[in-house]
Amino acid sequence: MLYIHDFEIELEEYALKGKMNEFPVFDYCPSCNSFVQGNLHRNGYYWRYGINENDEAFHIPICRLRCLACKANISILPSFLIPYFQHTLYTIVDRVRQFLEGKKVSGCRQQLGHYVKRFCERIHWIHSFFVDSGHQLGLSKDIKKEAQKYMKMILDIGISPFFRRSWGHLSSYFMGKLILPYLKHEKNYNRPT
Repeated sequence: MLYIHDFEIELEEYALKGKMNEFPVFDYCPSCNSFVQGNLHRNGYYWRYGINENDEAFHIPICRLRCLACKANISILPSFLIPYFQHTLYTIVDRVRQFLEGKKVSGCRQQLGHYVKRFCERIHWIHSFFVDSGHQLGLSKDIKKEAQKYMKMILDIGISPFFRRSWGHLSSYFMGKLILPYLKHEKNYNRPT
């Protein structure tokens, strides 16, 4: 199980502190809500890469906990990272935003194409999240227009708060693979060249 936590620092500072980061202390297990005392144990760390907007890679620790009550392994993922992506959340969103605005984007063209494609495939999921949050919105067939609209809404909320609030919506997450095949749409978005 992943637990998203805002350490209120950026990737570089998190990497510098390493295992000395201030990891959250729980009163209840994030998985089963059982009382923590004696049940939640630190289960080591695993290491992964985080890549910032300058394409600098940092090898960072991710703290793992184990609940003895429900047997769940809980990984504390910093809110600036997305599961299964090495670039930070801010880098990915900023590059997609620049592409949608027609600006020149730094970085690998194929990777940008992947990010734009994934973002456009997730438009229905993002729309659903905002509707569930109380917004009354329509959804047109122009995916690029919708992508620009929702990118602005995400930036208005804040990238990290949007990611934390939307975590688990429809049993998924921002930029995650679609798990509901009927939400796929025809490919009418533009890819970078």
